Amino acid sequence: MKFFLSFCFFGAVALFGEPNWSSSYTKAFEEAKKQEKGVMILLSQENCDACWYMENIVFDESDLVQEIEKSFVPLYLDVNDDDLHDLNFTGTPTLYFMQTDGEIIKRLDGVFNIKELTAALLKIKVEKVEETP
Repeated sequence: MKFFLSFCFFGAVALFGEPNWSSSYTKAFEEAKKQEKGVMILLSQENCDACWYMENIVFDESDLVQEIEKSFVPLYLDVNDDDLHDLNFTGTPTLYFMQTDGEIIKRLDGVFNIKELTAALLKIKVEKVEETP
């Protein structure tokens, strides 16, 4: 019985896991350089319904998380508590997709459903490949 419960628990974690968020700007960029990836930054805040939706619904989609983590190191920054390193936003959530040298690949403002964010991510990955010399 213990085995069955453990299997169910770990299976659920594998199916419904959110990104392995970094909480350090510097460490995220260092890790991205090591892994030859970009950085995806989520600017968020507490008491933001759209942020809650992105964090708890959209980023719980395992296929989307796998796509993100293939090409990007995910970084979570709270706009009220964290140093934003000169990143601008007009509202939350805001997503930045960046190269490890700090160049912005794309900025997405607002809330996206799973299908919309997956399509945007695939387009960003194509643009990133096309820009690589």
